[in-house]
Amino acid sequence: MSVPYRITIRLSESDMINMESIMDKHNFESISEIIRMALREFIDKYLDTGLSKRVEVQLTKKMVSDLNEIIEKGEAISIDDLIRSVLKEYTAKKVNSTNDQMKGKDEE
Repeated sequence: MSVPYRITIRLSESDMINMESIMDKHNFESISEIIRMALREFIDKYLDTGLSKRVEVQLTKKMVSDLNEIIEKGEAISIDDLIRSVLKEYTAKKVNSTNDQMKGKDEE
């Protein structure tokens, strides 16, 4: 991939070892490819353009295990899909609840 800009970064030895491990484990062509991908994700996250927003969630091992159990039952296709569905349902209930409360105040 030809790019017009070149930068230099410094990494600790442990970060470099981890990057090489990731490169080998996930078949990336180079560490530069990993860094470009991470930088694109960083830019997308912090520019916050568009109609949707990417949100990162940290889950405990127990939560991941529970979510995987739900997926294995066929109730969702992935953890991401399951989390989106749960949030969509939760948000709809909250919005409806708030709207009902507002209607009640308007009728008083």
